[in-house]
Amino acid sequence: MEPVETAERPLRSDAQESRASLLAAARALVAEGGMEALTVVATAQRAGLNRSTAYQHFRSRDQLVEAVSAAFADELRATFGEPRTIGEQIEFFVHYFRDHPDIARIWMFRLLTDLSTGAPGWDDYVGALERLARSSRSQDGIDAEMLGVIGMTSAMVWSLMARQRTSSEAEAQAETRRFARELKRLFLFGALRPERWPELVAELEGEGEGAAGA
Repeated sequence: MEPVETAERPLRSDAQESRASLLAAARALVAEGGMEALTVVATAQRAGLNRSTAYQHFRSRDQLVEAVSAAFADELRATFGEPRTIGEQIEFFVHYFRDHPDIARIWMFRLLTDLSTGAPGWDDYVGALERLARSSRSQDGIDAEMLGVIGMTSAMVWSLMARQRTSSEAEAQAETRRFARELKRLFLFGALRPERWPELVAELEGEGEGAAGA
């Protein structure tokens, strides 16, 4: 007699709510204290749930980390998949990580501790840079993966620094724009052919004039 296949039972609505609360609490813990702060017990306490409920969803810290990473990956694919110019993409990345320290911290954790799979969305990011590197608008001999490391890790480190060195949201936004401008300049003159990106040259020149006149 052949075994009967059974479909995976969907979570009940209250279980789904508990899981969502736990994931939200986990993100808050990561944003505030980094990955070191993320445990099943701490997440349960932050979510206002008992630890037995938390362990029904995540039997170990590793399972919790994987679940948070998967949620981030889905969010990043949906967010980063929108069409943007390279200048807009850099601007978006820098501000996105500054506004989402939980994602910046877990990306850094995954890149440093799980080199076999990398951070959520990393392959998509490097793939986009590889396509850019193969185009006629880029310089020859670009190592797309290393360029990705330079761009992404600097954006992640800045996202954490910005909160420490600024005292107001307006100041943090202004400092982040400064960082984004220099990252664009690095890409423009270090990896791209400036004559093929007149819009990015004009953007940087305009930003420079605005900063000089401020």
